[in-house]
Amino acid sequence: MSTQQSLYGDEIGAVIGESSPSTILFIVNNRKNIRPRLGEYVIVDYGEDVPSNERYVLGMIENIICGNPLVPDELDNPNIIERLRVFEESTRRTYLKGVVRLLSFVDTLLSKKPKVVTPKYPPPPLSKVYRASNHLLKSVFSKNDRGWIRIGVLASHPQVPYSINVNMIVQRHLAILAVTGAGKSNTVALITSRIVDELNGTVLIFDMHSEYVYSNLSNKTNIIQPVLNPIYMHPQELQQLLRIPANAWRQERLFREALQATRKAIFDKENPQPYNKFFELLKENISRAARSLGKEWSDVAHSVEIKVDDLLDRYGHVFKYDVSSDLTEIIRPGYLNIMDLGEIDEETADVVVSHYLRRIYYERKKNVINSSEGYPDPVVLVLEEAHILIPRNDSTLSKYWIARIAREGRKFGIGLVLVSQRPKVIDENALSQTNNKIILRLVEPSDLRYVQSASEYLSDELLKILPSLNVGEAIVIGLMSPLPAIIKIDECIGKKGGRDINAVEKWLKKERAVEEGLKLASDIMGF
Repeated sequence: MSTQQSLYGDEIGAVIGESSPSTILFIVNNRKNIRPRLGEYVIVDYGEDVPSNERYVLGMIENIICGNPLVPDELDNPNIIERLRVFEESTRRTYLKGVVRLLSFVDTLLSKKPKVVTPKYPPPPLSKVYRASNHLLKSVFSKNDRGWIRIGVLASHPQVPYSINVNMIVQRHLAILAVTGAGKSNTVALITSRIVDELNGTVLIFDMHSEYVYSNLSNKTNIIQPVLNPIYMHPQELQQLLRIPANAWRQERLFREALQATRKAIFDKENPQPYNKFFELLKENISRAARSLGKEWSDVAHSVEIKVDDLLDRYGHVFKYDVSSDLTEIIRPGYLNIMDLGEIDEETADVVVSHYLRRIYYERKKNVINSSEGYPDPVVLVLEEAHILIPRNDSTLSKYWIARIAREGRKFGIGLVLVSQRPKVIDENALSQTNNKIILRLVEPSDLRYVQSASEYLSDELLKILPSLNVGEAIVIGLMSPLPAIIKIDECIGKKGGRDINAVEKWLKKERAVEEGLKLASDIMGF
């Protein structure tokens, strides 16, 4: 196969104006059949005066401009428009210009150990610009190597499959961001199901709205109810559920002393108390601790005891004493684990998520130190509605553990996937730790600016594209992909949740049912 056949197709234009090592402007050849598209990949030929391994550079079209010198911005006479339309010369003077971001030398992308090497000098004016061939693009983006999964196709090259490196998700984390209805849930469903089915990976989705619970995403799906064994909960988790204020130090002291005494009684080797007496013992120990501290503590004890009763009224259904202390019996290795948080409030969800994040963190850390202990598999954690769990300006229990896993998780085989339609509300430190991003349609300017500030690879031109993306289209950046790309994400066949409800259809269906019932009754009654 010749160089032309393997690397590029038709010549579509030439470099004009002033170029830089990162971007060029090119004018499109004046042929009607040439219509470069946003996101399309091109080859820039630096010419024969450079070393052969630096001659061809792959770039992506980030903007396209159409104009005509006979129709300038300053045109202010509408009567001229019709004259120009019938004036044949005006059609011939129409031009297309494109802005291309230079991404890497082709030679390094196709080497035995592919790597991205950006040019350090610009191409000369009039350098030829070609369409990149599908053969070249498949070599770059369509990886069938172990550890890669397909998630879609290049939007401007639909014959080219697009793959991502799952190891880079675990090691560098991922954010999936978009407005409601742009395709976030489908993207999550697709990636997680393929990690499990194709790589035997372990995934845990914290499903805030029960979107994935009823979806047939994988034959290896494990639905987890949001239940906790209070005996294994962290004191701060219980304290938040009890709604003991941070400044109520007397209540906190009584609670912590009582909790310590309760656990001691339950795990007593000679006379262990039943697990299901946990809260009964807790209240007894609150009273006992108050008596030991003096009469002035009795009112404090009464307040804490009332909080325990309120806790059981609100969240009694969350506490189960038969929940195993073995994490593998809850979060099954090699499965798509989905924790159904749809029927509990946000405060309780925060406690549940925090509890399991903490346990996963320490269990994976234990396993790295000693492979015969702890949780045996690396795990990908998907946090739906991440802006609720790790808000920018508020404190939550989950926020601490998410931030810690974002910083340290890669050392212990824990990957984070933050999913949100409100990126500007997510804690910036956590979002910036997600080196990989799949950004579907975003519109609000404050969201766009915030995402760019937390993204290393998102250029101004790519940012401008985001509001115009179609449903299911996304910009992908980060180390999980060889190069930035605009892609069309595959539809996940098993995905059922996360779609808009057709309210009118449901109303009319109900009306039709009533009409059919009346007609049936009329037929039976004979009138």
